[in-house]
Amino acid sequence: MTPFEKCPVCSGDIIEKEVEKVLRVGNHTEIVKVQAAVCFRCGERLYTPEVVKLFEEIRSKLEDKELATVHNTALRTKLDYEIWFLSFLEKNYDRVQGKDDPPVIELTSGDEFCNVEMVSEDYLSSLYNATIINTMMPFTFMASFKTLDVIFEWIIEENFTTVPRPFKKKVELLKKESNLQLPTLFDSQPYLYTYAKALFCQLLPYRHEIVHKNSFSVSEDTLTLSSSEQGTSLILSSKQIDYLVRFVRALVRALVGDITIDRNKDLLLRYYLDVLGSVHGLDTFNQQVPLFVHVKLTAPKQGAAFPVDLKQVRDKLELTYPTQKVVFDLKVQAVDGEKLIAKWYFAPEEVPDLDVMTLYEESHKTHREALVK
Repeated sequence: MTPFEKCPVCSGDIIEKEVEKVLRVGNHTEIVKVQAAVCFRCGERLYTPEVVKLFEEIRSKLEDKELATVHNTALRTKLDYEIWFLSFLEKNYDRVQGKDDPPVIELTSGDEFCNVEMVSEDYLSSLYNATIINTMMPFTFMASFKTLDVIFEWIIEENFTTVPRPFKKKVELLKKESNLQLPTLFDSQPYLYTYAKALFCQLLPYRHEIVHKNSFSVSEDTLTLSSSEQGTSLILSSKQIDYLVRFVRALVRALVGDITIDRNKDLLLRYYLDVLGSVHGLDTFNQQVPLFVHVKLTAPKQGAAFPVDLKQVRDKLELTYPTQKVVFDLKVQAVDGEKLIAKWYFAPEEVPDLDVMTLYEESHKTHREALVK
């Protein structure tokens, strides 16, 4: 029952009802459903102290998001090209290794009694494409290293008035300083900072050799790097280069706010780091290799939206593979009756950690796929 008998603004009659409150901070918005006392005459809304406190908490979170967005703009600006290029490399690695004949689950969003059909999908792994991607390994190595360098340069810029330009000085500073102010991602998941820093420091000597001395060789699916200064060598398989790309791309996209590191993404990152154990030289997580599954989901139109039941997807995967760690990508087909309206593709690290994702015909443009006429 409402604690107010009459509206304090106009003395009109009031009634308690559920309302939607729109909270905005900068470019971030959240819509909250709460109980309020609403005046029939002037429309004034009156909230209890508990509800007002809830609004304050949500605004505080939105302010944090807005500050993070502004804070990360510099990093995004510096790395726009690298994010695109690493994405290009990752897609090409998908074609030539690690995705041979994966299982596919097809289902319809919201259909409680849908049949789960296991089908086979051919992933062509042509020798020609594999040769190209392996030949590019030195260049791929450099793109990954440069991205790590920009990340740590950005961190140094946020902590000091001047940034040392020589790579060695950056490494010395990172090793010496233990009380740096770090991005929220690294504060919440410190292992990402520890292992990314180790990769950066360990790979630096070999970066110089590639750029200045051409001290490397490529033999089939192996990249061999030599450091004349340290008298050491580093042998990287195509798989390790692949996972270096995937780790660095996921890391930078999480730092700029494009993705969040949920349980599945954390599982993948730890597995990548295990494969890169001989590179970073730190302890491994002994992470079980995850099973990769393609999910094809049909989303029927409801009103103006196409709801995607992600909880249903995860429940089906858990039921189908009860003893395995599973990661999945997601292809969504939006349909209105028999008509195909739109298609989207979400890579494993891009699938949001939500129960339901709501798509609209013109939404999520970066994930849209062309319709074949």
